[in-house]
Amino acid sequence: MKLPFTAFYDAFAQYQVVVKPRPDGSLLLTLTGQDGEALCKAVDNEAFYSDARVRQVIRELQRDMKLDAGEVHWHDKGIDWVSRDLPTYQGGPIHMTAAKTLVARRKLEPRQQARRTPVA
Repeated sequence: MKLPFTAFYDAFAQYQVVVKPRPDGSLLLTLTGQDGEALCKAVDNEAFYSDARVRQVIRELQRDMKLDAGEVHWHDKGIDWVSRDLPTYQGGPIHMTAAKTLVARRKLEPRQQARRTPVA
């Protein structure tokens, strides 16, 4: 198995790759291009223990770079760069709360009231 950091050096050979620890225990991955512009991403340090997670972080960085350059758009047909899963801090599934569904429920209220109102 390769060291996880070498995967970033291999994937982004044209960039200067710097990994620094953050106070919260995660790592700050910084890619600096030849033009001096930097792309930073906070990465959970446990992500470096899984090859699949390292590949996912590399893909996310490539996607962010393509979005920034205007090569990929969020809603184009056939786009597979945009992940369907939303990130979570615990890595578990996202649970919809009443607050998160408030907008959808408010859109349904006028329809439900129209059905209840008798026609004169």
